[in-house]
Amino acid sequence: MLTVRDLMQTDVVSVGAETSVRELTRILADAGISGVPVVGPSGDVLGVVSSSDIVRLAAEERDANVGLPRLWARGTAVAGAEADPEDDNPDVLSDYFLPEDAPLLAPEWGVAHGDGPMDELTVSDIMTPVTFTLPLTAGVKDLAEFLVRGRIHRAVVVEDGRLQGIVTTMDVLRALADGRL
Repeated sequence: MLTVRDLMQTDVVSVGAETSVRELTRILADAGISGVPVVGPSGDVLGVVSSSDIVRLAAEERDANVGLPRLWARGTAVAGAEADPEDDNPDVLSDYFLPEDAPLLAPEWGVAHGDGPMDELTVSDIMTPVTFTLPLTAGVKDLAEFLVRGRIHRAVVVEDGRLQGIVTTMDVLRALADGRL
């Protein structure tokens, strides 16, 4: 019977909890992967972090700043014209879009700050604490049920609390395609 040990990848990219989100994005992009286990100093698995967590963070940050251009546009000179402070209609799209030759409304816009959520937050701020672990001896049927039930694409394989490998939905598909399942 095929087990998780037979399918898992043992050359696993992992990150520490203190890794910045920006560094995490570089690690994922460079390795061409979508998620990694988060490990402590002694190799214990603390959680899992994925590109979905980064996208969620970016969306939350964008949503938090959606009103900013509108606030700056009210009563601010744009290309020599004064915005109408009486116009408080939220459906007016002109407040959201500026002409191409309009100056930036705030001098700090467009300047690389270096300190944004991607730099300030760490992996520990956005990771999912580990609940998606399997033992080396779990069968492939158990693995498949585990992934489907959890609606996840990767499971961390542990032994005595320490990272042994990772198994993904792609590993299962590869085994199917190779005729091992």
